Amino acid sequence: MKTSILTYLLIFLSIAAQSSPILKIEFNDIVSGKVFLINTQKAFADTLFINDGKVTYEVKLTYPTLFHFIVDGYNNSRPLELILSNQLTDIKFESYKVVSENSIDEEYPNNPIFISDPNNNNAFFDFLTTWKTFYNTIQNLSQNDSAEQLEKRKKSYHTFLSDTKQIIEKNSGQYVSVNVIDFLLRNNLLQFETLQSYYNLLSSSIKESYLGFKIGEKSGKAGNLQADQPAPEIELLDLEGQKYNFESLKGKNVLLHFWSSTCAPCIKEAPELLKLQESNTENLTIINISLDTDESKWKNGIEKAGIIEMINVCDLQGYNSATAKSFDVSFIPVYYLIDANGIISLKGTLNQIKEKVENGMP
Repeated sequence: MKTSILTYLLIFLSIAAQSSPILKIEFNDIVSGKVFLINTQKAFADTLFINDGKVTYEVKLTYPTLFHFIVDGYNNSRPLELILSNQLTDIKFESYKVVSENSIDEEYPNNPIFISDPNNNNAFFDFLTTWKTFYNTIQNLSQNDSAEQLEKRKKSYHTFLSDTKQIIEKNSGQYVSVNVIDFLLRNNLLQFETLQSYYNLLSSSIKESYLGFKIGEKSGKAGNLQADQPAPEIELLDLEGQKYNFESLKGKNVLLHFWSSTCAPCIKEAPELLKLQESNTENLTIINISLDTDESKWKNGIEKAGIIEMINVCDLQGYNSATAKSFDVSFIPVYYLIDANGIISLKGTLNQIKEKVENGMP
């Protein structure tokens, strides 16, 4: 029995000796405190303690995994994103700042210095720099801006997409590529065609990863509800208290536009949507269905986009909206063109809708 216990003890010590950390962190200005590491795939959090400005994390990972990184009292509402694997990621922070809850500009002020970065997290922080530049350019977008200013912001969006594509393409075989795409989707920064083109850049192994599979579901189809099917029933209430359903809209062609005030492509498309409405007043009813969850942001977004004279509805439930769920909305902007008989004529982008309308609706 003694020999058996000793054998097990030696095996245990041998395994322990072979164990090595997958993350090391050093803070220049934080001596003690708590760090929360949240495994986004398993929705599980580990609490680590800062000792003399240092943190070490040991865990076994089967594949690269996205973690949310929080220093308690500093960025609780704005976690950093780190991809970890069984290879050591070694980082340091010269200065770690407190991040205010409502400031988008300060969402990622704590860029780490990577001493060892096997998962190329640095590419994600390069992407965030590109995103901040774009955000700062378009945040004050208004329909009252000059044509020159609007054109500048349009070019800024295309530059942002081009720079992002290069980052994804360069890292197509690493998990950071799908983290970038996932960030874009979470922040409503992608149109369907762009999502598809980005997804097609990914290597087969990344497409089969956890995030890759989720993105593939969205890029491979716009949802299960397609053309030539009867449209689900709607019961909508606009800003003036007017009710809309397919019974009241019977005999009319209807365009349902799903959008939100935080969706940059949605705001960018607003002028073209207005032109479509103005040139088809008699034969097309456009209803803007916002997926906002904040009433003031929704109403401000309507004015910002210049669509205040159109039909605007919002139940403040976001993607949990009954209408969004019934129409299988998983990204925005997306449009449903429904004919006078209540049949879905087309589900797609604004350009596809415009082409369909110009060629004559059934």
